[in-house]
Amino acid sequence: MPRDRKPVRRLVGVAVSAALLTSCTSASGDSRPQESAAARQFELLVSKENGYYYPPFLREQPAGPQAQSFALRTLSELGRDPKTSAPAARVSSLRSEALESSSLWGRDWLIALRQAGASEALGGADAKAVDKQRAKGGWYVDSALGDDGDAARLGATWAALDVLKALGRLGDLSPADRSVTADWLRSLAGKHRPLDQSAALASALHLLKEPVPAALTGIAAPHTDDFAHLTPSTRADRLNDTYHYVLIQEAAGERPDVDRTTWEAVLRDGAATLPYEQLYYLVHVLKGAGSPDSVFAPVVKRLEGERLDDGTVRDPDSYLGDPDASLFVERLRSLAGWSRQDPGLITALDGEEKSGDVSQEGAERLNRAALRKVAADGGTGDEARRLCADPTVLPVAVTEQNARQWQRTTLNCADAGVTVRTPQIGTWGLDTPQGVVAAATVTVGLADAGKRGSVPSRLTAGSFEQWARNPDRFTSVYDYALAVRAYSLLGGALDTPLREALERGVTAYKGCPGLPDLYQVGGGDHACDLKTTWAVWTLDRQLHGAMGWLPKGTEENGK
Repeated sequence: MPRDRKPVRRLVGVAVSAALLTSCTSASGDSRPQESAAARQFELLVSKENGYYYPPFLREQPAGPQAQSFALRTLSELGRDPKTSAPAARVSSLRSEALESSSLWGRDWLIALRQAGASEALGGADAKAVDKQRAKGGWYVDSALGDDGDAARLGATWAALDVLKALGRLGDLSPADRSVTADWLRSLAGKHRPLDQSAALASALHLLKEPVPAALTGIAAPHTDDFAHLTPSTRADRLNDTYHYVLIQEAAGERPDVDRTTWEAVLRDGAATLPYEQLYYLVHVLKGAGSPDSVFAPVVKRLEGERLDDGTVRDPDSYLGDPDASLFVERLRSLAGWSRQDPGLITALDGEEKSGDVSQEGAERLNRAALRKVAADGGTGDEARRLCADPTVLPVAVTEQNARQWQRTTLNCADAGVTVRTPQIGTWGLDTPQGVVAAATVTVGLADAGKRGSVPSRLTAGSFEQWARNPDRFTSVYDYALAVRAYSLLGGALDTPLREALERGVTAYKGCPGLPDLYQVGGGDHACDLKTTWAVWTLDRQLHGAMGWLPKGTEENGK
């Protein structure tokens, strides 16, 4: 049975809050009901953790080890037999994260990966590591739980035995050690304790092929007659208790007696939104109660839809947004002619600032000031003016090395409503992609700041022409789009060879699942990217929509 850090914490008496049967729709999404489907695609990127928009590349990252365990085991319970071809580096990262969290439960989370084909996730050396966690009294000690009381020992022992079973090493326990552990477990069975502790006790006995005492199997199923009147938190607690009740009955070889009608209704309402932990609990409860396969179809659809190419599962619920990504969403809205007013972002800003856990770095303060202005359609603040005049934030001299920093900061200042001074611009060679991109960055940065006339005379359309016609010279779509923008700004014509180059270097990288109008990073990276999309849409608007890259229905697209 999969357990993650949350059940571990329950075993040591720490309360876990949850949002069972509550809407996960963001304030950003709720506040924009009249927008087109193209405009609403950004709702996919709203973080459920903090309300900001998150970078799309996160959608190409797998869930952490505990959520991964829940997702894969849910699919297994539903007969999908999930397999993964995750590269060794990805598996190693998941393993490291798991073991940093917990020496025993972390290994338990990795069982599902091993069963899905990632044999390097868990191996023989782990059995030895588990053995070292055994105490003389017969229980095991987890690094995350310590050795303080029955709850911690029960949880760790359950996890340890589960890992040994998964590795085929449970039979290696000597008869004496097995007897000591079983005796210790039986000594705890007569005391009334929370259901999660009782489930750990019963499951551990079952793993040792010992009978489950009647004192445990006689526990009644948590009632559901008051479910409609419970708060989201107490509903989650009721699901947690019901799941652990089911585990006790299963350990004893009994059929659990649960209210299928109530829990099937919960699954119908929450299959698309429940966290993976609660989703697994619910599926396990209903499978144990004998619900038909049709009940689980929405769960399969959701989880299969979240699987990455290597078979692992993403977890959008865990993604953290940030002001920088949110600013790029606002810029894209502006380019498409959509409203930038977003009360959800103001709520996110207020929440972060009230938390006290907010960066005081100048660049990040400017990000927040710019975002607050565009999302609320407000005025320019004094802080933004001070930051845009601070040479440690906005360089006064631009070099090949700091061109990107200067351009991005200038863009933030423009969003904050601050006019910036013209910088001193150094000279560097234009015979490498790096030099060309830096020069293009300066050119578009000056144009976006309303200082097109300040582009150095040494930079001409000819400086960029051959680069604009050869996208293969660049390692990213963003860099190539900047070079073409600079070429066009300085008088370069959109002729047939350039159109063909743009089709190869930009159009071919359009779209990701759920984000059809965004553009991929390129250079072998298939993740969509907000900054890249901004460069592409800005170029298309500069070309009066000639390439059709702006979303359908926008003014310049003309479609």
